[in-house]
Amino acid sequence: MNAPDQPKWLTERIEQSSDRIRKGTCPHCHCPVLRARAGRIAALDVIADPDPIDPITEILARVDGRLTWHLTTSALGVQRITWRDQFHIRAGPAKHPVIADHHCPPQPVQGTLL
Repeated sequence: MNAPDQPKWLTERIEQSSDRIRKGTCPHCHCPVLRARAGRIAALDVIADPDPIDPITEILARVDGRLTWHLTTSALGVQRITWRDQFHIRAGPAKHPVIADHHCPPQPVQGTLL
C-alpha cells in the first residue's frame, strides 16, 4: 500500500507520530507552538516555543524545569525536533537552533488592569 492508497486517518496518524514539526497554537494561551514526537523508542510528545533561544535563556529554561531541543533542518528542508541532553550542552555551542518546551505566559489578573 503506497501513500496515495492510504486512508486519510492512517496518514494523519503517521504524521502525528512523526518527529517532523507541526505548527499550531497552544490551546490555553493561543501562542504559536511547534509540535513533534522526539525520540524513536521512548518517544516524547513535544510542544515547544518556535523562537530559538540563546545559551543564557536555555540555562534559565532548564533551571525552570523545561527541556530544550534541537530544531534541525534536513537538506530537503524538513524540520525535526531532536533531543538535547547534557552531552550536547557540554560539547559547546549548538550546531542547530535550540528551542525550549512551551510555557504559557502569565495571565493578567483582573485587579491589576484597573
